[in-house]
Amino acid sequence: MATDIEQPEVEEEILDEPADVEPEDSKPEVETVEVEELAVEDEVAEAEQAGFEPDFEPDAAEETGELVSEESGGWFGRLRSGLKRSRESVVGQLNAAIAEFRDAGDEEFWERVEEILISSDVGVNTTAKLVAELEQEALEKNITSSDQLRKLMIEHAARMLEGPVELDISRKPTVVLMVGVNGTGKTTTIGKLVNYLPGEVMLAAGDTFRAAAIEQLQTWGERTGAPVVARQRGADAAAVAHEAVEAAQQQNADVLLVDTAGRLHTKINLMAELEKVRRVIERRIPDAPHEVLMTVDATTGQNGLRQVKMFAESVGVTGIILTKLDGTAKGGIALAIANETGIPIKMISVGEKVGDLHPFDAREFAEALFGDL
Repeated sequence: MATDIEQPEVEEEILDEPADVEPEDSKPEVETVEVEELAVEDEVAEAEQAGFEPDFEPDAAEETGELVSEESGGWFGRLRSGLKRSRESVVGQLNAAIAEFRDAGDEEFWERVEEILISSDVGVNTTAKLVAELEQEALEKNITSSDQLRKLMIEHAARMLEGPVELDISRKPTVVLMVGVNGTGKTTTIGKLVNYLPGEVMLAAGDTFRAAAIEQLQTWGERTGAPVVARQRGADAAAVAHEAVEAAQQQNADVLLVDTAGRLHTKINLMAELEKVRRVIERRIPDAPHEVLMTVDATTGQNGLRQVKMFAESVGVTGIILTKLDGTAKGGIALAIANETGIPIKMISVGEKVGDLHPFDAREFAEALFGDL
């Protein structure tokens, strides 16, 4: 797991925050960037040289920056389709267990349910809480049928997942800090958010470390018409954020999305950089950032939960965007995140199309995850 890897010896970054000095090249601009093949391999090579073995597969849309229009079809249908692997993994086994269900007081049955949920990355602590609540209510209501039990499970799961999902975009400009581990689909999600958010959106290319990250964001900016504030690779991320906030104010933008790095193999430097970026934003707008959204790759399962806890400690995450749900059988991680961190899941993505990013609905998700096959 990335957070348990012994950190390589790295030279500590000098984090001199921009104060009263006007940064160079402060004028934001939208650049037309033709990216034939984005060099994600460079990032992997750098990580391997630093003694870190990446545990992710680069997202196809993140590599190309491709913007795909939403296809027809209801959202719930796409959500249910996206959660098919998770549902088959969980519900298929639950159906087999429930077929033998006769008595809510059967401890062996509940132990089997616990095993199934843990295997779908719901997590030990969250599973224990969910099953205990289910067993208690099943006993009180004398539940005897599989349909009744499934409905009860959906109710309890939805209750566990409930939370404030509305994005706080009431200020002008609203500053949203985007964080997350490399490979979670962060850049792609930022591009989708441009189309989702109302008003004029500006982007800040604050991931100045990862190969091609700046070019990817500029490509999204070009395709969505959003201006991008960027410097060269290796520049001070806090200076980029400072310039971007200033530009957003000057150009009367409605929302500023600030991309950030996510290199866990230099965790100490990364967290120091993120904290610095946040301080610089706060200096310019005292109550900003107004949202700190973290992208979490659902395919990482319990690793994703540990990542959330780590980022929350450093930058105060206000909401989760759960990505790549269509590529995993670990959709149960949503329950673990909601239960163990208390941070609401605000949006989810079940595909690479723009329309596949959607506000999170606890009831819909629970029904799509635990509904009939």
